Amino acid sequence: MRTNFYEQMKKVPFLKFLFFYGLGIWVANASRTDDSRFIIVQLLLVFSVVIHFIFFFQRSRLGVLFMINGYFMLSVFGIWNIWRTYADIDRAHFYGKASEQLVGIVDDEPIVKNGIVRFPVKVLAQQIGVSFRKATGKLMMTIVLDSTTLIRYGDELMFVNKIQQIPTSYNPLEFDYKNYLMHQGIHAQIFLNAHEYKTINHNKGNDIKAFALQIRKNLVDKFKKYVADEESFQIAVALIVGYRTMMSSEVIHTFSNTGTIHVLSVSGMHVGIVFLFLMWILQQLNGNYTFNFFRLVLLLLSIWAYTILTGMAPSILRAAIMLSFFLISRSMQREANMLNTMASSAFVLLLLEPNMLFDIGFQLSYCAVLGIVLLFPLFKCPIFLDGSRLGRIVWDSTMISLSAQIMTAPLALFYFGQFPNYFLIANVLVIVPVTMIMYIGIGMLFIPFDLLNVWLGNMMQWCIQMMFQMLKFLDQLPYATWTGIVFSPLMVLVSIVVILMCSYAWYWKNKSALYCSTIFLFVLIILFSYQQYVQLNYSGFRIYNTRKEITLAFINKSKVTLISSYDSLNSRNLVYSVNRDLTRFSNWKDIDFVSLASIDSLRTNRLIQKSNFTVQILEHGSPTVQPTDLLLVRKNSKWNFIDHIKLVQPKLVLFDGTSTDANIRRWEYQLDSLGVAHYSIKNNFAYVWDKELL
Repeated sequence: MRTNFYEQMKKVPFLKFLFFYGLGIWVANASRTDDSRFIIVQLLLVFSVVIHFIFFFQRSRLGVLFMINGYFMLSVFGIWNIWRTYADIDRAHFYGKASEQLVGIVDDEPIVKNGIVRFPVKVLAQQIGVSFRKATGKLMMTIVLDSTTLIRYGDELMFVNKIQQIPTSYNPLEFDYKNYLMHQGIHAQIFLNAHEYKTINHNKGNDIKAFALQIRKNLVDKFKKYVADEESFQIAVALIVGYRTMMSSEVIHTFSNTGTIHVLSVSGMHVGIVFLFLMWILQQLNGNYTFNFFRLVLLLLSIWAYTILTGMAPSILRAAIMLSFFLISRSMQREANMLNTMASSAFVLLLLEPNMLFDIGFQLSYCAVLGIVLLFPLFKCPIFLDGSRLGRIVWDSTMISLSAQIMTAPLALFYFGQFPNYFLIANVLVIVPVTMIMYIGIGMLFIPFDLLNVWLGNMMQWCIQMMFQMLKFLDQLPYATWTGIVFSPLMVLVSIVVILMCSYAWYWKNKSALYCSTIFLFVLIILFSYQQYVQLNYSGFRIYNTRKEITLAFINKSKVTLISSYDSLNSRNLVYSVNRDLTRFSNWKDIDFVSLASIDSLRTNRLIQKSNFTVQILEHGSPTVQPTDLLLVRKNSKWNFIDHIKLVQPKLVLFDGTSTDANIRRWEYQLDSLGVAHYSIKNNFAYVWDKELL
């Protein structure tokens, strides 16, 4: 069987190409670069290409060297393809250069929310002196809305250069927005008022993408007309055309907690529903070469037409490319190896956009497909269901969901730290409604009759409401979601090794692989158990960086007291900053929340005592005279700093974002002269004290 495995691997060449090219991309992302290193990589790439060309004519004698050099060339190309876009390598990149104004094109559909409009801008030129020079790079632009603001994809803008660094995450386990944008090629951000920019041209973007976005806008407007319920409308446009801009956080929360969030991102499942419908219609066109060719062309055109209708979102582009490769392979009467098809589509996408490797959606979608390819055959329909068509459909649908969930679970735990316990039930329940909604929606896209669209809109709204009510019911059940899970990269790697080794052991009846998978599973259990033990017995203290708000947490063995100037435990910004960190130690609903009323115009000193630990929050003079463990200075407090520090005798002094940089520097100099420890959490990481305090 070992020989058979290697014979099978010969049928998936793109899997090897993808591995070595992806390895180069990962190495480039994990390492720092400069001009000298980039030059070395360029020389290595040229050298390997020349050697490969020479080896090509000597493959009969140098076959092994030809193969090794080919893989090396792919890895070096991966490094080069990432590094060439970096701001410190690209000489024309706008970032870090002094300029008065910049010119750029709106590079995606603007998102309007909470009185602002946000969108990425592809920079074309920058003003240096009196002349404009060509520039490259992308930035994220945010503009305050007013009555004159009207920005569309492809608009060419001229704007003042007020670019800023994108802040990194400042709290433990907080979402790293800077890293997220960097992997989209965006290295800076800018905030403008309406008078700080002007539109100098229109329709300068990609014509196909502009056409796709305009069609999607028209379709969204049509659904708005015929789906009266706002919540149903939001779900409909997300599910059918991939438009999630207007979706409320409550809707996203429900789908996420039930493990069905994937239905709101137009992806492989949606393309598959369209594909099956088309195959059912075209199944009669099966005969001679002409009919088969016509069916292939019609299927490809339909798939790509739907891709354009949905605005060419990355998730559906992946599915469309993968399915196109599959159809073309089948039409050439070759055995369609799904692993090779999957790898080839990923390879093509990464050639065009190497940073896509670090996109969460890219990773999860390909892991889901890999899970279905490897694991679904292991869960074949039981013999006792062979005679039941409905039973087979339900079983297969359940097992497809299980296969995808098993493979994506390690990554989902790593990125989101939660697991939907009722995902199997939820995914089975949404299969029929989602399919009906898709077919009704596709019908509404092409039907011009108003009366029929009203009837279809009402039917769609009923299906959506029924589906959403079922999901809300599951979300409200006890233990619907397992939160507070922290999966390290090592645990993700071990988990994937366990799954792959189990698959290998099953397909090739290899006992050694089974033993190895058991050992790795045991290692994973030990790692996870030790981590849970540490979290359950942890005691410590945190002052989070929540900009101008106060947020302190006392943690004592699964008991958490959160003291904050936010008005509620469920305040959006508070949840964003501290939820993932604190749910490691306690259920979010069980946290003891203490609200500190805070008004910017008022200055209030506070004394917080927790067992033997004392915190003073100082916003004006005259602190409480007593020994203090931690003194938090806020709002540019006006007081006799040196004298009061001597009276309070703090072990540590902290400064937050409400004080100016000049004051913080002056105070730090004075504290250094007294030998008092200090730390500023303004534009810095939260203060974390991992000690027994309580």
